[in-house]
Amino acid sequence: MFLLVPVLSLFFTFTIMNKNKLFKLLFKLLIVLISYGYIYYKIESSRIDWTVFNTIRIEYLFLAILLMPINWLLESVKWQYLLKDVEQIPLKKSIQGVMVGITSGMATPNRIGEYVGRTIVLRKHNRVKGSLATMLGSLSQVLITLVLGLGGWLIYINQPHIYDSLQFRPIFMAGLVGLMVFLLLIFYNLDWIKRLAKWFFINQRYVDEIRFLAKYKFSELSFIIFLSFFRYLVFASQYIILLVAFGIDIPLLSALSAIFIIYLIIVFIPHFSITELGVRSSIAVLVFQNYTNELHIVAMVAMVLWLINLAIPTFIGSFLLLGRRRKVKPLD
Repeated sequence: MFLLVPVLSLFFTFTIMNKNKLFKLLFKLLIVLISYGYIYYKIESSRIDWTVFNTIRIEYLFLAILLMPINWLLESVKWQYLLKDVEQIPLKKSIQGVMVGITSGMATPNRIGEYVGRTIVLRKHNRVKGSLATMLGSLSQVLITLVLGLGGWLIYINQPHIYDSLQFRPIFMAGLVGLMVFLLLIFYNLDWIKRLAKWFFINQRYVDEIRFLAKYKFSELSFIIFLSFFRYLVFASQYIILLVAFGIDIPLLSALSAIFIIYLIIVFIPHFSITELGVRSSIAVLVFQNYTNELHIVAMVAMVLWLINLAIPTFIGSFLLLGRRRKVKPLD
């Protein structure tokens, strides 16, 4: 998956930027329609038990919603920082790009469209580099997810009420640690990507686009890791807050370990948009079943968090995607 995403993203970027204006408009309309249709379908097919909301602690729900802008603001700051040597953009434009990316990502498998969608706010000749910067930011988020996921897993399996006869523990731990080390080496030695690109890309143009990744310094990459860690804490906090809002009584450490594991598993499961919410809810039920019998509420929490962090920004991004040229520049 880590190798397919960059290849597909580069392909989609060059394809879209070389099409005429009518194609671009139709493409944007298609993205928005698919995104809206998907959200509607998931809400209709989720068989929501609306009675659950009769006992919800509304102040905690509002708090979780208020954290959503902070979540995406941090992502926007991260993307703006990654682009500083590619194209200087104000924070407002970075936020616009991130919102449009969420919308385009909703219409594609594993949200790969996000890598391309963000670049609508960049100049045409910077869009491939913008996609690569997005991938680098995503890699930093994956690294944080792996590290905290491993910590959560160690806490989870060492609790007395969790089954402890997992024969694959050593293999799983060795594989996860090995993957973390490998990705850390790649992250802090981005010139390796440039060298590998010469092996996989015949077109020198692609190699030239990738070359800029080697310019990031250790301190700059560490700052990106810090922003990713802080953002992770925000959406993990949202999860905790929603559990409290819906009356799920679980010790804080246990809840955190479960949440860390959920995000860890999501990293490794390929999914299409049409199944994403079901995947998230199913993983939440699987992990939390050792802590509570109210699994229908656990599934509801996963759905509400998805609506807050992805559905709402998707609607915002759709207006930006279809907005007038003067509101989101440049469009081509």
